[in-house]
Amino acid sequence: MANATATANETQAPVLQWQDIDGLLEAKESPCISLYVPTTPVSNYREENRILYKDQIKEAAHELERQDIDKSLRAELIERLESVGTDEAFWTHQQNGLAVFVSPERFEVRKMMTRPEKAQAIVGDAFHLRPALREASHWMQYRVLCVSLHDVALYDGNQDQLTEVALHSNVPRGMGEALGKTETSANRKDGDRSGDDSTDLKQYFQAVDKAIRDHHADPRQRPLVLAMVAEHQGLFREVSEHPQLLEQGVDQEPFEAIRQHRLSELSREVAQRATRTDLERLIEQYQQKAAQGEGESDLEQIAYSATIGQVGTLLIDEEARIEGTVDSEGGRVDYDRTGSEDVLDAVARHVIDTDGDVVFVPSELMPGNSGAAAILRYAMEPV
Repeated sequence: MANATATANETQAPVLQWQDIDGLLEAKESPCISLYVPTTPVSNYREENRILYKDQIKEAAHELERQDIDKSLRAELIERLESVGTDEAFWTHQQNGLAVFVSPERFEVRKMMTRPEKAQAIVGDAFHLRPALREASHWMQYRVLCVSLHDVALYDGNQDQLTEVALHSNVPRGMGEALGKTETSANRKDGDRSGDDSTDLKQYFQAVDKAIRDHHADPRQRPLVLAMVAEHQGLFREVSEHPQLLEQGVDQEPFEAIRQHRLSELSREVAQRATRTDLERLIEQYQQKAAQGEGESDLEQIAYSATIGQVGTLLIDEEARIEGTVDSEGGRVDYDRTGSEDVLDAVARHVIDTDGDVVFVPSELMPGNSGAAAILRYAMEPV
């Protein structure tokens, strides 16, 4: 396991991101161990977090033994798992979930913003990515840009909470830094703007907007919620060129909202309307494509289409699970195998491998009843 990389003893293990999914999908080695543990950011429960994780290590060890994995390799993999969280602070600084992925060539530890439904320890020929995919591909994904005269912050948000993004060093952290005039904003509140300093404000907002676009471009094109006092919202929007900036924002001093633990609630209300609208448009697009022969809801046909790169966007019922596998060569669905493998996960893997999009959808909005629906890149006669 010389090529494996570890983040196990970092107090701040990174939050799971879409690029992590891409890396894990590339794994061709075996066995692949996937551990998911529901955790809590409440420090009083750190011992419960630790115990639940240790229980999953035991489950993984039993499964490795049952599969007759080489003894030395088995010991090496378990040692990796046991190295997670040896620092007391690790368990104090948790989110709502913990995901650990270990194979002969990989070792990744990630926090999760969304709480996994249950603790799991799964050993297979590929990583079990349903909980990770559900977090990274959930329809409720957005960003929040907080701007005051004195500071700037960026957050990733989903249906559960916000996680702060580490800003690039070129993003100005306040008006004084942006303009090189430390006296510009030293003793002034955000709402105190006169006509004399509107030019400074405009330059400051332009600098922040450009730095965010240059250094924190979002390939997933998530909606961006602007959190800023109402007096400045109009001017920022006037100068902004950010393509995902929403028309409505959080009209409050953002860092005061952060101190009051209200930013997540306020921004979610704004983002939910936008993301729900986007989701409804996507479903409408699927229905239009289906009428033209470029949409599919039959699971077996979707599986075949996914293996040949025909699926541009895959919609998955967030509550559905279908045990089985998909043959990578012919796209045939095998429902006979039982256990940890999921047909919908397998289809999602093929879609991602061919640069398609995957979106998890609430059951009540899901087209059809197969658990999946696909917008095709081109129409083709069913096989």
